[in-house]
Amino acid sequence: MKQHPPTNRPPRTGGYVVVTALVMMVVLMLLASIILTGSVAGVQQAGGHSGLIRARAAAEAGQARAAFTLSESMVPGIDAVLNPYATQFLQQGQNAANTQIIPNLQFGTVITQLNAMTGTSQSGTVNGADFTTTISFSNFRFDPGSYNPQGLGQQYYVDYLVTSQGQSGAFNRNVEVNGTLRISMGRAPLNQYLLLADDGGSQEENFFGTGMNYDGPVQINKNWMFAGSPVFSMGAKTAASTVKMRTCNGRTASWDAVAKQATNCTTPNWGGYGLQYNAPEIQLPQNSFSQARASLGLPATVLTNPSRSERCVALGITSCTTTQPAAGVYLPNPANGNKAGIYVQGNAEVRLSVQNGNQIYTIVQGNQTTTISVAYPNGPTVVTRPDGTTETRSNYVPNGQLFVQGSITSLKGPARTGALPNPLPANNAVPPQIPPAIASESQLNIAAATDIVVQGDLTYQTNPITTPSANNILGLIAGSGSVRVGTSAPNDLYMHGALLAGANGQGFKVDNYDSGNPRGSIHLLGSLAESKEPPRGRAGFASNGTVTIQNGYGDAFNFDQRFISGAKSPPFFPGTSIFSAQTALPSQRDWTEE
Repeated sequence: MKQHPPTNRPPRTGGYVVVTALVMMVVLMLLASIILTGSVAGVQQAGGHSGLIRARAAAEAGQARAAFTLSESMVPGIDAVLNPYATQFLQQGQNAANTQIIPNLQFGTVITQLNAMTGTSQSGTVNGADFTTTISFSNFRFDPGSYNPQGLGQQYYVDYLVTSQGQSGAFNRNVEVNGTLRISMGRAPLNQYLLLADDGGSQEENFFGTGMNYDGPVQINKNWMFAGSPVFSMGAKTAASTVKMRTCNGRTASWDAVAKQATNCTTPNWGGYGLQYNAPEIQLPQNSFSQARASLGLPATVLTNPSRSERCVALGITSCTTTQPAAGVYLPNPANGNKAGIYVQGNAEVRLSVQNGNQIYTIVQGNQTTTISVAYPNGPTVVTRPDGTTETRSNYVPNGQLFVQGSITSLKGPARTGALPNPLPANNAVPPQIPPAIASESQLNIAAATDIVVQGDLTYQTNPITTPSANNILGLIAGSGSVRVGTSAPNDLYMHGALLAGANGQGFKVDNYDSGNPRGSIHLLGSLAESKEPPRGRAGFASNGTVTIQNGYGDAFNFDQRFISGAKSPPFFPGTSIFSAQTALPSQRDWTEE
C-alpha cells in the first residue's frame, strides 16, 4: 500500500475567527443598545421632571394671581354685589351699630352673586406653561363682634376655594388652596372720588366741556350739563335719571335733558365705562365739627360742635367760662393722653414750608406770628411764640389736624423761585420753580370753620405720581364755607390734596372767575368733594365748536391713585354716608397638590 508522506501546513482556523467576530459584534450591539436605551430613558426621565416642574410653577403662578385678585382687584366686584343691600339698609334708616347691613336671609343670594363675578375664572402663561384658575365661594356669614358704637362699619366672612391647574405639554399639576376672606364694609372716605358734587351747577349754566379731563372716579348727584368732548377716563355716575347735553339742529343749538351717553354734537369720552344713571345719592358732611374736636384731642367720632367748656378744658384755660378762648395759636395737651393737633382761635393766614425734612407752619394773625416746626417721625415739636419765646415738646408729633375757628384768609406754600416754563411739564408734573409745601412724612388735614382761601401753590415734597408709595398727604376742609382760589393766586396754580366743601351750596370756587385775562389751569392732584360745582372760569364756544377759557381758570385735574377706594386718606377726613366693601383680606388654611 502506498502511503502519503506527512505535511507541515498548520490546521485550518478561519471558521472560528468568523464566529468569534460575529459573537463580539452581537455583544457590542447589545451593549450599545442597552447604553442607548438607558440614555434615552434618562433623557425622558429628565424631560418629564422638567415638564412637571414647569406645570407646577404655572399652577402656583395661577394661585398667586388668585390671591392678588381676592385681596385687591376683586374688591370693586364684591362692592358691586353688596352695594344694593347697603343702599336698601340706608333707605330703611337702619343703624349699623346694632343691625346687620346684610341680613341672614340674603346670604345664599350673596354666595350666588359672588360666584358669578367677573374674575372668578382666569388663565395665563408662565415660561411656556399654561394655567387655569377658578375661585369659588361658600358659607357667607356676619361677624357679630364687629358692631361698633359709631356704626362706622361691619365685618363679613366668606370661605373660598382656589383650584389652579398648570399644564406643560403632556404634564399637569393641580394646586388647591382654601381659606377665608374677610370683607370690611364701611363708610369709605370722600377722597375716593376725583370729583364728587351734589349739584353740578347746570341751573347756573355751568357745564363740562372740551378740554376738561378727569382720570379718576366722578359722581354728580344732579343738575349736570355737558358740551363738546370732555374726558372721563374711569366713567361717571349720577343719581339723576337724565343729564343735559348740548344738541345741534342745523344752525341752532340747545340744551336737552337726555338719558344717553352722547348727542349729535356732545360726545363725552367715558373711557369705555359709560355714564351710569340712577346711582345711589352720596351726601356730604355739612360742617367741620369733627375736625375741631380732633385738633383739641377730643373724640373725632362725635359730630357735634365742641362747647366753650370743652374747648377751654382741652386748651388748659380756666378763665373762659363765659367767653370763647382768646385769639391765638394753641398746641393742646389733653389730660386724657390723646394726641391733639394745632388749634387756632380767630381768622389766620397759614403758610406751609419744608426745612430739613421738617414740616414748618407759619401762622399769622394781624401782627402776631407763630411758627411751629415738626420733626418726623418722633419729634421734637418746637413752637416759637409771637414774643420770641419757645416751647419744645420732645418725642411728640401732633396728630395731623390743624383747625382754625374762623377763616383761613390765606393758605399757601413758599413763593416761586422764578417764572414757570412754557410749555409746562407734561402730566401735571410740578415745575422745579415751585418749592414743596408738604414735607415727605407729613400727613395733614387743615380745616376752617368757614372759608379757606388759597393764595399760592400747595405741593408735596414727594410726588405720588413718580413715587406711588409716598407718605405725604394733605386734606383741606371748609366747614360752613368754600375752598376758594383768591385773587392773589398765581396763574397755573398747582395744588396737591383732598378738598372738601360740603356745606349747602358751597364748593371749590375762584374769586372773580368771570373777569380779567385767562389764568391758565388749576393743576389739582388729589380729589374734590363739594356741595355745588361752581364755575372756576368763563368759557366760550369758538367758531369750530371747541370750548375756550376766556376768564378765570380751566380744570387740569388728576386723581391721586393712592386714593382709589379710599385706600389712603388724610387724617380725620370724613367718609361717605354709603357703606361699601373697602378691603378683602384672604386668610389661607390648607394647601394641597396633585
